[in-house]
Amino acid sequence: MSERPFVHTGPDSYSDEEKSKLMDTTGLLENEKIRTRINLINEEIKRCLLDEDGEPALLYETTRHLILAGGKRLRSLLLVLCCEAVGGKAVDALPFAVATEFVQTASLIHDDVVDEDTMRRGVETTHKKYGRKMAIIAGDLLVALAIKLIGERSTPELLTYVAAGGIRMCEGEASDLLMSQNKIQSYTTELALEIIKMKTVSFMTSAAKVGAMLGNAKDIELEALIKYAELLGFSFQIRDDILDIVATQNGTGKTVQSDLRGSHSNFVLAHALENCSKTQKEEFVQKLNEGDAEYALERINEYRSVEYSTDVARKYMIAAKEAIRGFDFVNQELLILLADFAMKRLY
Repeated sequence: MSERPFVHTGPDSYSDEEKSKLMDTTGLLENEKIRTRINLINEEIKRCLLDEDGEPALLYETTRHLILAGGKRLRSLLLVLCCEAVGGKAVDALPFAVATEFVQTASLIHDDVVDEDTMRRGVETTHKKYGRKMAIIAGDLLVALAIKLIGERSTPELLTYVAAGGIRMCEGEASDLLMSQNKIQSYTTELALEIIKMKTVSFMTSAAKVGAMLGNAKDIELEALIKYAELLGFSFQIRDDILDIVATQNGTGKTVQSDLRGSHSNFVLAHALENCSKTQKEEFVQKLNEGDAEYALERINEYRSVEYSTDVARKYMIAAKEAIRGFDFVNQELLILLADFAMKRLY
């Protein structure tokens, strides 16, 4: 595997053949063990949703729309892998993995309403297809279904950890929202990392902790897997921020460059703002307020913010691998593969 940082500098940077090779390098979905576990998660999601056929029918149709459109299933996969890493069984982790996906998808539905995005996972966003009001209710229903799944099988301790991850995620979303265009002038990479920690990392560490506890992890194993998930979360989200800047909608399946509206946290954007002079920053903020994505991209290129962010994400990926080095986890190679994917994915 090449050691140079992975940098995708624009929508035409790679041919289809090159993209295919890069995906082969990550190898996530090419790995039979990973593919089997994702299929298990997807089948359990379908089963749980089909078991819920209440009224009104439109509500349940709306609820199924986004979650059945696909997705990386990263958090649910992480939960299952952490359970298996310490000798647990995937079947015991599946209900919790599905609950994790329900909560994650609910947050995406609500995010899309707030951000007014139109595409997600290659389909229309839920509010675009079914309306804002029904989308919000569908997100609420997914959270309720997650509580039901966990409540039927959980201990109070596990329920507390799941809730804690969700609470921090909501706090992160609110902090992101409050970082409005009027406040973006003081936006820094340090603040961006703090928001990432709340929005993304907290939920991933919660998933890892629940999975490891379901597998009866020893304290030292639990600590290592939580640290791995934390570092993985930073790498994953910074890569996500990079993709929002450089990728095409066809490549990601969602609305792109939405972060360049200036009211959404993005590590790449934070780096560019951080390196501007005072005068340049004032102009930058004004252009963001006007929705001038071209100007923002010029500044991002000027300060090599994509390259810088790629290097930071790569360092988190390496640190994630180091966190589990020396442990005799049953599926060590799959955890390593997941870290590679988080950093090098094209979508």
